[in-house]
Amino acid sequence: MFRRVILPFLLSLALLAGVSALFAEKQKTDAQTAGEQTVPTVVIDAGHGGEDGGAVSADGTPEKNINLDIALRLRDLLTADGIPVVMTRTEDILLYDRSVDYQGRKKALDLAARKQIAEETPNCLFVSIHMNSYPDARYDGLQVWYSPNNPASKAVADLIQNTAREVLQPDNDRQVKAAGSSIYLLHHLTVPAVLTECGFLSNPAEAAKLAAPDYRQEVAFTLFLAIREACEEIF
Repeated sequence: MFRRVILPFLLSLALLAGVSALFAEKQKTDAQTAGEQTVPTVVIDAGHGGEDGGAVSADGTPEKNINLDIALRLRDLLTADGIPVVMTRTEDILLYDRSVDYQGRKKALDLAARKQIAEETPNCLFVSIHMNSYPDARYDGLQVWYSPNNPASKAVADLIQNTAREVLQPDNDRQVKAAGSSIYLLHHLTVPAVLTECGFLSNPAEAAKLAAPDYRQEVAFTLFLAIREACEEIF
């Protein structure tokens, strides 16, 4: 398959250059023909940030840093391929408004700001990037949650989960799951929206892999392949 063929060249953006030009030109032509943007804008949401570090690996690495690194790598891959991107954050911050009384409300304000970014981006696909953690250290593997509020969300989640199985984690037998009220953004957003738990920081072996830039690039490339396919087949 296409994905299996190009995975060995994961770290070479040169491989993408020719494909990028062709895809961008096709996207431009299609948009001109239709009179509107046909490819969705991907809102990439690096989970946590600032005072909220998220989960922490055994060596003390906070989730927020890994989330942002993968998000920025994914941004670069999508942009190189001509797919428009909006980032909820590009630095180590929470998105609460510093001009209001935010004491005790930082997290709520942060989530509301991320939701607003998605809602104000026309024709968008929301992709939130997180890491998992669990008291039992044996669990590992990427897993995708999807918003039940838009039918395209599950289709995108399936693509990401299946792509991870094909090109990144052949033994990953996890299934996508519908988000409940505990996942605020997916519970409230009506745009196509998914949340990818890219691995378990509570698993020492997986945490060690996620600490390596090359592996984070592989994760970002896996997400890129799935999102690119979603742009072609779903939207």
